[in-house]
Amino acid sequence: MISLLASLLISAEAATIPDINALTGFDTVACEGEGEARQLPRQKAIAQLLARYPIVVDVADFSGPQTPLAQRVANACPDDACPADGSSYARLNAAVAAVLDARENSQLRLSWTGDTPEPASRPERIAAFFDLSRPTYTLTCLAAAPLPPAPAIVADLPEDKTPETGLRAAISHWRIASTVSETEKDDYTKRDPARLTYTDNAADAAAVISAKGTIAAPAIVTWGDQTVATQGFGDIRPFTSYERISNINVANEVNNLDLGLRGHFRFARNDGKEAYIGGLTAAYETDDRLESALTRFEASLTLPVKTWLDASLPGLSSAGNDAQCVICQTTSMTLVTDYVDVSDPGAKAALIDLPQYARAGFDAQWDVRLNRGPDKPSFGFNLQYNRRQDLSNQGATADRLISRAAYYPTPQSHYVFGLEYDKGKDLTSLTGIDRWMFTWGYRQ
Repeated sequence: MISLLASLLISAEAATIPDINALTGFDTVACEGEGEARQLPRQKAIAQLLARYPIVVDVADFSGPQTPLAQRVANACPDDACPADGSSYARLNAAVAAVLDARENSQLRLSWTGDTPEPASRPERIAAFFDLSRPTYTLTCLAAAPLPPAPAIVADLPEDKTPETGLRAAISHWRIASTVSETEKDDYTKRDPARLTYTDNAADAAAVISAKGTIAAPAIVTWGDQTVATQGFGDIRPFTSYERISNINVANEVNNLDLGLRGHFRFARNDGKEAYIGGLTAAYETDDRLESALTRFEASLTLPVKTWLDASLPGLSSAGNDAQCVICQTTSMTLVTDYVDVSDPGAKAALIDLPQYARAGFDAQWDVRLNRGPDKPSFGFNLQYNRRQDLSNQGATADRLISRAAYYPTPQSHYVFGLEYDKGKDLTSLTGIDRWMFTWGYRQ
């Protein structure tokens, strides 16, 4: 009976050391690299071994001379066998020894890649395996990298993700705004919208329907990288613009129909903090009756006013992301020079004695919006002032002030509704303007 109990006790002690599956116990998902260079880093292999065979530190380990932990594991067992004493050092020693003996299976290959010959004794080889300060053993991953999980298949596309077809697809790349310079803004929500208006003309009390808008085609020429803020960028787009303010007296109408090309240029600093935007316009202008004929050229330079205001008066300009600001403000200033050659004034009375003119001036704009959330209506106020000074004193000086209170169904809406006041002169035909308007706007 005593011998039986002794044999059971010895068997129980031996069972404290688990079966070791050598290389099959490693998780090859942790392999790094591509193709034949895929390897399981040794530090990750050691971490996986420690997770399965954790070291239990005894109080006695802190007394006497301190031996490096890796050396304690290496010396836990002699060369020939590992005693079945159940200590954590012995368990880890046996696990590493099994890995060193196995060398290769279907998933991993263990090889010596050190600068010196591989150690001969078991303790020295185990110590070398734990030594991360120098190249010793390399675990090469033989199995192919696992494929990424297949993406989930969505049965029904959201409405706003439905691919556009037909006419919608054809016009989706065209830009629509109030003027050709406004079409250059990449974010359509920043553009001043093209609009139809019900007009109460303060000058002669005539109630009429008016229109103003520009359609710019996709760029026919581009250069530079628009996505890199430190690089220059440019493009050229064909465009057509139309503005009509009807009047009982044809001579007092604004009736401009333009066909032309617009060049857009970005000049950026090396740090990407400032960008000057240049523009060149060449256009033929007539009217919807095709009675007048003008050729006009314009050069402009938009200054980085927002960057200057952010640096000198923090909080005055926009926060940059309208989804994060509540009161969102933007300010712009553009220097402009233009030259107009009048071949036939048609019914544009102010141009009859003005065969050509050259001017210099500016366009200033201030826009503020109350942002109530991405899906909630928002309100805004926009103020624009344009000035052109005749350089030859032929009477071609003009200025125009437009102020508008606007309602946006959502910040991303293509439609805008507003009440607008417009006073001054049309910048090309020099026709006087003085009107209140209810506007329906569209931007794209």
